[in-house]
Amino acid sequence: MKEFELENMSREMPYKMPEHFLDDLTERVVAEIGREKRRHKQRRIYLMFASAAAVAAVILLALLPFGFGGTGTGVPDYETISQCTSIDEIFQSISTDELGVYSMMSNYYGN
Repeated sequence: MKEFELENMSREMPYKMPEHFLDDLTERVVAEIGREKRRHKQRRIYLMFASAAAVAAVILLALLPFGFGGTGTGVPDYETISQCTSIDEIFQSISTDELGVYSMMSNYYGN
């Protein structure tokens, strides 16, 4: 490997700067700081809405098994089913949403 020799190095700068580069440097820096502040504010608003949506989802999922009014989910329990005389009575006591879930689950499990 060739030794580093100061005599062979030129005294010129290895790059060239455009002529009026430093003339409006302050204005460009201030403008970039303003843009960065706006981006930061937009990010903060986005995070607030995302956090609110996450909290709402957690509350919804926590209340879903109990029903919204505290009346239960409407799915008949074992005693209600055992008192029914036919399968038609069971399906009449289930809401259409619950029937849709039952249908999807029965298709998934192949029953």
